[in-house]
Amino acid sequence: MAGGKVDGDLTSLLGRVKPASMNKISLIASILYAFCSLAYAGPERYSGKEIKEVAPPPPPRPNWSGFYVGAFGGYKFGSTPIDLSLGGDWNFRPEDRNVVEAHAPDNLDASGAEAGGLIGYNYQFTNKWVVGLEAAGGYLWLRNSDESGIFHTPATGDFNIKTSFKTHYLVTIGPRIGYAFGKWLPYVTGGLAIGDLDLFQRIRGLTYFFEEGGKQIETNVGWMVGGGLEYALTAHWSARAQYQYVDLGEIDFNHSPGFGGVSNFIGNSVKPT
Repeated sequence: MAGGKVDGDLTSLLGRVKPASMNKISLIASILYAFCSLAYAGPERYSGKEIKEVAPPPPPRPNWSGFYVGAFGGYKFGSTPIDLSLGGDWNFRPEDRNVVEAHAPDNLDASGAEAGGLIGYNYQFTNKWVVGLEAAGGYLWLRNSDESGIFHTPATGDFNIKTSFKTHYLVTIGPRIGYAFGKWLPYVTGGLAIGDLDLFQRIRGLTYFFEEGGKQIETNVGWMVGGGLEYALTAHWSARAQYQYVDLGEIDFNHSPGFGGVSNFIGNSVKPT
């Protein structure tokens, strides 16, 4: 997700489901089983007539209607292109500027685990279609960093660049629509995505010491789309696997002047491709 978007997310979820009519159906089935047991209890008697065995009723189908809460864990992969554009005093040393920009990373594709919780509501109609609204929020360990090592420029000497990118949390809110068959519920979803983008970059001159750079943290509002497959384990519990694509837009910062009395301009941005 990072610099703007999450290319892929494979998430397994476990949720508590409390269908409105499932408890009643289970109770009726229990009464029928108890009645059949009592009917065949006691000493054997033969009437001379053939006794037909009555098969128990089939298990009830899940009813997905109702509120639910749950927890999830997963892993995210983020595409994070980065663009460094130097100005100010760097324009008087274009050869140095070009070398420094060339040694800055052009992407920090990040990955990391995610864990959180969700809450939602489903409504099932025509016994097949399920529509609902769900909100999910989790902590992300999505991060990556890069260090250029020491490199040499024609006029100013040796330099070093450090860059890092992080995303700490992600919240998604959106409708779901699915089609139930048996205990399975495939569905699609899409809606709002909210997350933070944390970008840091520092350029350090080693021959004639100076340092410039900056850090920017923003909460961005973007969008998400995805789909998944949910399975009813029991009348109250379900599990699912889900793929999600998230785009959180971009983050940028400008910094001036540099440390050590050198006035320079650094422009940095993370942009979705």
